[in-house]
Amino acid sequence: MRLIFKRLDKFRTDLYSVLHGGLPGFGLSMGRLRITIDPLLPLVVILLAWILSDRYYPQIMFTQADWVYWTMGITSSVFLTISIFFHEFGHALAARQLKLPLERIHLYLFGGMAELKQRPMRPVEELVIALAGPLASIVFALLAWLLAEVTHPSNNEVFLVLQFVFYMNLLLCLFNLLPIFPLDGGRALRSVLWHFKRYFFKASILTFYISMTVIVLIMAAAGILLITEGASTAFWAGLLAAYLWYTAYAGRDELVYRPDFEDLIFRINHDPRPEAVIRQIHRMDSRYVPNAVIPVTRNGKLESVILGKELGSIPGPDDTLEDMHRPAERGYYVDLADEATYRYGVKLKAEFLPVLHQGDLIGMSDAHEIRFWLLQHKDSFLPTELQHSSSP
Repeated sequence: MRLIFKRLDKFRTDLYSVLHGGLPGFGLSMGRLRITIDPLLPLVVILLAWILSDRYYPQIMFTQADWVYWTMGITSSVFLTISIFFHEFGHALAARQLKLPLERIHLYLFGGMAELKQRPMRPVEELVIALAGPLASIVFALLAWLLAEVTHPSNNEVFLVLQFVFYMNLLLCLFNLLPIFPLDGGRALRSVLWHFKRYFFKASILTFYISMTVIVLIMAAAGILLITEGASTAFWAGLLAAYLWYTAYAGRDELVYRPDFEDLIFRINHDPRPEAVIRQIHRMDSRYVPNAVIPVTRNGKLESVILGKELGSIPGPDDTLEDMHRPAERGYYVDLADEATYRYGVKLKAEFLPVLHQGDLIGMSDAHEIRFWLLQHKDSFLPTELQHSSSP
């Protein structure tokens, strides 16, 4: 499971270019579920099939034709890939039940990830989503075991393939439950720490240190195994530790990234007219416009809004949109001075939402991210210039 972050101040990373073609791979859709696959994944499937057909199955069964071993190897490799997808689908299903939008499921060379558009707002949500993947692997393992019981001993080849799928899914479950971020166990650990610490960013930092500690312990175990068990066992333990270290290093940005207030604010340029704001967002990326709530101001005060999803086209320099103005009801904006405007949600999952301070427009931000940030910094969140403006 993975979360994609957006920096609204400078847009150093274009979210849409990454998720809609920026990463190599090819995609397909299952209803509203988007799936992308690394173009090299088929090569890994073939390589694994060769290893299984040439090294694994010939050692546990004998006097079979090569095509039988190859059939078993290919089938096992394909089912292992399906198992990984099923694991990630568990995350996706849990996120959907919690009404958290999913960007895609991506299958890469040695695993997969479910990418969420928005972070969970509560510890229990992160815990449920994190554990849904391992639970899906257990379900898949049980299905393989039941089918293996039905086929054995009438069809030994099918039984051995299903036995392999059973053990691999158990291994996939146990591996992902290691308390190392960004594995599922690491996310579950953070959710528990978040619950007790009451502060997401502090829990994230603590999770990072625990993850590194666990990896160091695995490395120490590899050193002990080198002395007691020999080089072969120590090699695999060391390889596991190296892979986990790489995984934790790759996920550190998501874990320790703590945005400042300015990182979340998109500043409107010198022309505050709603038509100009729409064009400013459109120049950045047209796909943001339908998910925007456009502010209509008078003397810097929010008067009404325009919903981007109701726009038929991008207005020109001489166009006006007065007939599209809506009342600025609570839910269409966030006011830093009024906690009720962000504690109880917004009407739209807007990627651009007006951000106010005592009614004055500051800029715009992603509705979900600004709410989360404010709730985590509710005791001292105001930037310096706003603190001064709030002073009597």
